[in-house]
Amino acid sequence: MSRSEYQENKDEIPVTFIGFAETFEYPSLGALRKMAFESDSNGLKSAFLKIGRRRLVLPSTLFRLLREKGSNK
Repeated sequence: MSRSEYQENKDEIPVTFIGFAETFEYPSLGALRKMAFESDSNGLKSAFLKIGRRRLVLPSTLFRLLREKGSNK
């Protein structure tokens, strides 16, 4: 995550994958894991954090990036 991306997201609270799946219906837990696994190639890298072995999601960033990707088609 670059410095500008960090400053943009510093007020956003990261959540675990399980917490994300309990809060939001879309994407499913499996789809979320796939997005995170392929985040380097699918342009969603800034929506995922890795702290130690734990993977976290920035929900607002993820939905913003998905909207941007969808509007490019």
